[in-house]
Amino acid sequence: MIKHKQYFFFFLLLANISFSCKWINTTDDKPIAKAFDKFLYLKDLDGVVPQNVHGNDSIAMVKSFIDQWQREQVMQHQAEENVNIDNKTIQEQLETYRKSLIRFQYEQELIAQKLDTIVNNEVIEKYYQENQQNFQLKKPILKVSYIKLADNAPKIAMVKKLFNSKDMRDIDLLEKYCFKYSPTFSLLDTTWHYTEELEKIFPISKLGEDNFNNLNRIFEISESGNLYLIILRDSKFRDSLSPLVFERENIKNLILNQRKLALVNQMEKEVFEEALKNNELEIYDK
Repeated sequence: MIKHKQYFFFFLLLANISFSCKWINTTDDKPIAKAFDKFLYLKDLDGVVPQNVHGNDSIAMVKSFIDQWQREQVMQHQAEENVNIDNKTIQEQLETYRKSLIRFQYEQELIAQKLDTIVNNEVIEKYYQENQQNFQLKKPILKVSYIKLADNAPKIAMVKKLFNSKDMRDIDLLEKYCFKYSPTFSLLDTTWHYTEELEKIFPISKLGEDNFNNLNRIFEISESGNLYLIILRDSKFRDSLSPLVFERENIKNLILNQRKLALVNQMEKEVFEEALKNNELEIYDK
C-alpha cells in the first residue's frame, strides 16, 4: 500500500506540471502504478489528459485512468486464476475475430467508396406503396396545435375565438398574443407526434384516446395553475397505415441498408468468380 501511494503521489507531482513533453519523453520508462505483475508507465498516459486541461482537472483524469486500469487488471487476474484456460480454443476464437474485423473493415471501405447514397422521393414513394403492410402504426399519432397559458391570463375568450379562426390575420394576432403570454405554443405545426412526445409538453392523456377523432375543436385542460388549449388537426390510430411523411426517413435507411447488402453480396460473387477463373480454388477427391 505504501509503495502504491508513493507511485501515486509521484505522478500527482507530474500532473501538476501538466505532463510536459520533456517529462514524458525522458521518464516514460518509469512505472507509475502496479497491479500484480503488471506495470503502468508514464508513456501509457499519452493522450489521457488533453493539452488544454491543467491543475486539479488533469489530476482527476489521471487518477480515474489509473483506477480504471487497476480495476481491469484485478478482474483479468481473477478470471485467469479461476478459469481453466484452453489456449487452443482462445487462439481459434482470436483468429476468427481477427478475420471478422478485417472483413468488416474491407466491407466498410467498399461501402464508403461505392454505395449510392442518393435516395430520391420517387424511390421512397415506390417503396412505401409496395410495402404498406410493413408500415402499420403500433400506436396513435397526432397533429396538434396548442397554447399553454396561466389560468389568469387575460382575454381567454378572445384567444379561443382567434384559435378557431382560419384567417391569417387572426392567426398573426394570436401569435403576437402568445409571444407575450404563453411560455410554449404551436399554432401551425404540421408534424405528426406520438402521444408520449406530446405528454412532455401538455397532459394529452387527459383527453383520452376516444377523443382523438374529434378534430378541429378546442379542448381545454386545467392543471397546476395552467390552462392548455388544444386542437387536434389530424389523427391516425393504431393498426392504420402510417403516413408516408412519418416514415420517409425510416424508408430511406431501409433502402440504404438493402443497397449495402446488395453491394457486399455482389462483391462476394465477383471475387469468388475471379478466384475460380484464376484457378485459386480446388476441391480434392478423398
